[in-house]
Amino acid sequence: MLGLFLATVLITSCKKDDKPTNLKNEFIKRTQTPMIVGTTIEFAYGAGSTNGKLANMQVIASIPGAAGTGFETVTHRTVNAVDITTVVATNAVTNGGTSTVAITDTAATTLRYIYVIPEAARGQQVSFAFSVSNKAGDQASTTTPAYTISNMDMARNITVTGTAAGSRYFSIADMRAYTQTEVDAGNLSGKIDFVYAYAATVAPSGTAYAYGHALVAPNVSATYLPAGYTVPAAWTKNNTLMERKSGATLYDGQLKGDANNSIYVADLDLQQQTFTGSPNYAIGLVADASVFMKTTDGKYTAFVYINSVNNTTPSAVISLKRYKNF
Repeated sequence: MLGLFLATVLITSCKKDDKPTNLKNEFIKRTQTPMIVGTTIEFAYGAGSTNGKLANMQVIASIPGAAGTGFETVTHRTVNAVDITTVVATNAVTNGGTSTVAITDTAATTLRYIYVIPEAARGQQVSFAFSVSNKAGDQASTTTPAYTISNMDMARNITVTGTAAGSRYFSIADMRAYTQTEVDAGNLSGKIDFVYAYAATVAPSGTAYAYGHALVAPNVSATYLPAGYTVPAAWTKNNTLMERKSGATLYDGQLKGDANNSIYVADLDLQQQTFTGSPNYAIGLVADASVFMKTTDGKYTAFVYINSVNNTTPSAVISLKRYKNF
């Protein structure tokens, strides 16, 4: 197994032991997506001994991870598209930034190490020092490069509904949808950045045109709101700017939940997005459509992705990334 591991290593250490050892060790950083607080960074850490069996593995994170950080105690291999696991370790413990695990009865193995990104790492750099020892007392180590953690936040699979009592009022600051009752009870209208609406067609001037699923700013012209979607007059009505790439969809593998999709919206995309001349509405949205948004106060830039739509309910499932500008 070690030979296969070493043959497929994509990322090697930036610092290793200077002298030969009876131990060899390497790591692969499997996570390729933007590294966002609350998500995980996954490594495969492999080692092999020519001087007896392995004893233990250790990793020290420069910033302690959140709950759930640590080693798995099983190896993984795929046979006929089935993940086959074998227990090869015990006593996986994480204390602060240090995670350890005891290897049971093998001279070579590869284990997963999962780092749950904590709030303390937001916008910071984090690195990992891996090490291994065998029962003869030999040691080997390898250190990763420093990885920059994103300043973005992410929320996935939020349902917005178009019924009068439904959750159709969305706050980018809170990253959640509210009903009108909730907005009124909490005096939250100043936090509402867009309204979800649906109609097959609208005819504001007597001529009908296709409308479909839409996200509109609270202060949008009545021309762009179907019947029954009037925003209460007493509400604060934010003018959220929206930029949808005409005639195109922009995917995001993290928001789509597609592990094989290598297209992701990162911090830089949200930092550089411009809204000169942008409208305050996006209509005719379908599954896989997406909209960049900027809040009225300029505090947040967001990327809203449409996971799915339902014409019958009506409703949509959305996901978003949000960057705090100040």
